[in-house]
Amino acid sequence: MARPLTADALRVAHLSAQAEMALVRRDPVAGPLLAQAARAADGLPGGPSLALAARLVRLPADDAVRKAAQALCRIGAQEAQAAVLGAAR
Repeated sequence: MARPLTADALRVAHLSAQAEMALVRRDPVAGPLLAQAARAADGLPGGPSLALAARLVRLPADDAVRKAAQALCRIGAQEAQAAVLGAAR
């Protein structure tokens, strides 16, 4: 059963990294990318962090909110990467 979790966690790590970079670039697709990452992470490592980040980017545009969402994306990516690496043992 480790295989599906590994594949899903790897997908979440990839999507959250894309969303984080979109937030850094202030790209208008950051919100939709983050929503996609949060849906993919539902019930997986990194899911709660990405869900909170997706809720934050729906708030009025503010640098502090964007930075917080960015940090949560990084946390989500790291949690997903840790799951991938842990499953590889």
